[in-house]
Amino acid sequence: MMREIFPFLTAAGLLLILAFTAILLVRKRMQRGEIVQAVVKKAEINDSDPNGSTLVTLTYCFSWEGRTLEIQQKPQYGILPPSEGERQALRWDAKSRRLRELPTGRSLVMPILLYAFGLSFLVLAGGFAAVFSRWFSVIFPTTILEFLSFIAVVIWLSRRQRRTFQAQLNDGILRPVQATFSGYVRRLDSSNEIYDVPLYLCSWNGRTYRIESGSGRRPCRPGDVITIYRDIRNGHVTEAPGRFRALRKHR
Repeated sequence: MMREIFPFLTAAGLLLILAFTAILLVRKRMQRGEIVQAVVKKAEINDSDPNGSTLVTLTYCFSWEGRTLEIQQKPQYGILPPSEGERQALRWDAKSRRLRELPTGRSLVMPILLYAFGLSFLVLAGGFAAVFSRWFSVIFPTTILEFLSFIAVVIWLSRRQRRTFQAQLNDGILRPVQATFSGYVRRLDSSNEIYDVPLYLCSWNGRTYRIESGSGRRPCRPGDVITIYRDIRNGHVTEAPGRFRALRKHR
């Protein structure tokens, strides 16, 4: 019995260690650096790919220890950029010389890591109980508990996403933007599987941007006018989740 279950216990133990290490690293990274008020100096637009999303590269300048620093961010897809001269709160990590966006809500990373930690602990506890006490029936309730916890986490994440969206909409953090559904762009995932990404055309500050958002099919036809939402803190564009989405389609 021990020989058969040992690989599973080893995997669960490794997951336990990795999850705990990741929790510490994520917590440290989230607290590293200082918040600065950065000004958008330049927004470079690259729309050379007619079949893909518009690429935006932002350059910020801000004061740091008596100097004015100028930092160019990595190119980004799926944003309607802020205007030049607009001020944004960002986190400056002087050690890595990286300028990071502030979290736009409660991060999902930590709850997921804590869930992985708890799940791997349950697997270890159930495995050792089955081996050392010879009480094999302990495996069944442990498995059921793991399955139910997984379902609970999925439901919790879905409800949390909808609540966060509604709260940010009510607070004016998310602003509605009219966009025209243009069809789909085909992308490859990490397993080289093809999936569809919805593509929208959106007018912003006198330009037309191609915005990719989400994945999978939508109940829309090319030419439909859809309401999408721009986060005023960073310019990122998102669709309304689930039940909100169908209520905001226009012809």
